[in-house]
Amino acid sequence: MVNLQVKEYSSPQDFLTELLPQLEQHELENAQVISKSKLWHQKKVEGGYYIAVLDERDNLIYAAAWAPGNHLWLSWSPPEGGQIEAQMKLAIHSARKSLPLTEFQGCEPGALTFAKAYTTALGRSFVVQRSMTTYRLMSVNVPTQAQDCIARGRLKMATVDDDMTILANWLMRYNEQCLMPILSEEEAIKAIASLVRAEHLYLWILDEKPVSMAFMVRPLKYGCSVAGVYTPKELRGQGYATAMMAVFSEHLRKDYDFVSLHADNSNPTSNYIYQQVGFEKTCITNDYLIV
Repeated sequence: MVNLQVKEYSSPQDFLTELLPQLEQHELENAQVISKSKLWHQKKVEGGYYIAVLDERDNLIYAAAWAPGNHLWLSWSPPEGGQIEAQMKLAIHSARKSLPLTEFQGCEPGALTFAKAYTTALGRSFVVQRSMTTYRLMSVNVPTQAQDCIARGRLKMATVDDDMTILANWLMRYNEQCLMPILSEEEAIKAIASLVRAEHLYLWILDEKPVSMAFMVRPLKYGCSVAGVYTPKELRGQGYATAMMAVFSEHLRKDYDFVSLHADNSNPTSNYIYQQVGFEKTCITNDYLIV
């Protein structure tokens, strides 16, 4: 029987110093754990919680990272359902910490095992707040129906010269659509300005007007992710998002081994678009709410 040990880390830097090479072995599924820990280290966030379950050779089995006001992010778990003991051990240990934790996210089936053990230990229950499919793209496919749109339009990196108010409104609608935190116009404008400064926000331009947007998030060692894929309702059904995703993904692949994204399972249209472009299903990722 494998002897498992639970280890807590005093800071996100200590957590990453010891575990980053192992987390990167499943970088796509661990992207949130890695990127959030890096961000919290950079911003010197205090009061966080960083934990791992290791075997007797210090091999990483399961891990989690959390900072006040955020989700708890869970690491990769074997798709065939192994390592249940480690997931339960981490959950029960975490429940004893009395964290002010209301939400957590991770890939299945490990996240569900954690959810059951964690809430049982607390005498609480949980619901799946949002279910997503995590996709990976290694090579781009240009659908036949998108070729005309690609010929007529172009991909453009957003700049300060673009209309921040329009883009902020798109971001607000995107968050509402995806059941993400509701942003005020001021908050949305700040978020868009930050994406523009980082050169992460891109637009699909047709007749010199933006018709769709997407942005890059979580640039890591091997891959990056795409989020914020949004076309206003009045412009949907024209193939703009498909064209943009094909060209944008090809652009990102120049610098990364793969491109990934999460798609809400309640939106079959977006899932269809991503698969048409070449994104392949990797795992189910669920967002849990403690009730």
